[in-house]
Amino acid sequence: MKQFNKLFLLLLVSAFALNANAQTRYLDDLFTGVSVSPDVPYATNISVLTGGADTIPLVMDIYTPDGDDATDRPVVVYFHTGSFLPQYFNGQITGNKQDSTCAEICRRLARKGYVAISATYRAGWVPTATGPEGQNTRTGTLLNAAYRGIQDARSLIRYLRKTVAEDENPYGINTDNITLWGQGTGGYLSYGCAYLDDFAELALPKFVNTEDLSLYVDSNLVGDIFGLKDAPLALSNWPGYSSDFKLAVNAGGALGDSTWIDGTDNEPATIGFHVFADPFAPYETGPVIVPVTGDFVVDVVGTRFVTNAANENGANAIFMEANQDLSDPINAINTVYSNTPAATIFGDPLPSLSVANMYPFLTDTLASGPWEWWGYEELAGQLAFFNTVAGTSFDVDEFDATGRILNPDASKEKAMAYIDTMVNFFLPRAYLALDLATSVKEIITPESVSLTVGPNPIQDVALVSSAPDKPMQRVAIYNLDGKMMRGITNLNASQFELKRMNLPAGIYLLQAEFEEGVVTKKVMFK
Repeated sequence: MKQFNKLFLLLLVSAFALNANAQTRYLDDLFTGVSVSPDVPYATNISVLTGGADTIPLVMDIYTPDGDDATDRPVVVYFHTGSFLPQYFNGQITGNKQDSTCAEICRRLARKGYVAISATYRAGWVPTATGPEGQNTRTGTLLNAAYRGIQDARSLIRYLRKTVAEDENPYGINTDNITLWGQGTGGYLSYGCAYLDDFAELALPKFVNTEDLSLYVDSNLVGDIFGLKDAPLALSNWPGYSSDFKLAVNAGGALGDSTWIDGTDNEPATIGFHVFADPFAPYETGPVIVPVTGDFVVDVVGTRFVTNAANENGANAIFMEANQDLSDPINAINTVYSNTPAATIFGDPLPSLSVANMYPFLTDTLASGPWEWWGYEELAGQLAFFNTVAGTSFDVDEFDATGRILNPDASKEKAMAYIDTMVNFFLPRAYLALDLATSVKEIITPESVSLTVGPNPIQDVALVSSAPDKPMQRVAIYNLDGKMMRGITNLNASQFELKRMNLPAGIYLLQAEFEEGVVTKKVMFK
């Protein structure tokens, strides 16, 4: 175990050395300052947190790079953790859009040219329910909390599209390039938005109340899964705009059920991160556990299962050759993990510890949220202020001790190492999934860089060549519908073997990125 961790840290340092001199927008830091617009309303909806039906605003913090005048920037919407309960009341240090990890990742993405958003969503369920009805109450109220959160996330996506269409694009974004990134509880939202697209998918036995055989989620009360229709406990927000997005990221969350993954074209590409020994959300399959009480809630599927399914059904095909780039040290480590039976480490029957397009974090003991940190003195000040305003009596020593049960050596230095890995894993894949090369490069002609493809038409393999002093930085293949079928970053070569592999016969577009710009050339596979 410790040997794996040492290898991880050693190669992580190498990753920074390799990228130190790169200057590509959306991959590297081009901006030093970041501005934050706090508490921007994106929707209004009905909360049941207090036991009644209260109309509340839903707000977000918007992070943008200082001095940037781009108007077509990709957007990452980040959803915090918190067990669907308010911070501190959930028994945790975390639980709002200004958590340390949320702010750090959003600032990092903004410095690379993204618009990053850290958003609130509705909370409220009954994790401490006991007695004969306790199980039904815990499961039913949690499912409804996740359902409301998915509605809120989709409302935010539609709000962003509304600002472009109706408000002159105040945030300078391209709403064709939206990513949802969920941390912990927030991962239930990014996964839910990616895969829950039919209310019938909630009519499974585990989503049925065992007392009266009714569905835990009643759409007559809480509205449809997209939040497009008013209901007694739901308000519609921004109907008429799409809720689609291109990339889902999960860090420690889970998906309600494997059957939600359909493999249809509208499902986004998916990447994820997970602590193998997380006791609250399963790595592969298993139960959701209440952090405060340790009680069972419902069986779900975790990061490894979901990512593997997306790999197998083709949603992650755009990452295929990028995953084979072992010049990326983090990718090299994951390749080792993907060829390591989990039984050799934890005694788990999984055929491999990891799969492509996810990254597992190995720890010596049960652990959760190792990317989080807090300072004792700062926490003491925050709790003292909160107690004064809210009339509570939360104790800093209790919260610090509870936080260290599953994050015993929590520190900013440790958290930054985990965040480094997640961001560096995310960036090249987002660059492919969101097709960001065309956002930062001019369109140039094949002749200007002496780009040739031969033979063309192609049977099995063709040589793609450019002028010796004009190396290709990146190559991607698209079908005629505009879907990326394959891509490779960090090429930096004037010759590249384009292998057919599993591509069907037909006409495709080859896109090659150079320092001077982007070239598109038509190719045909026989």
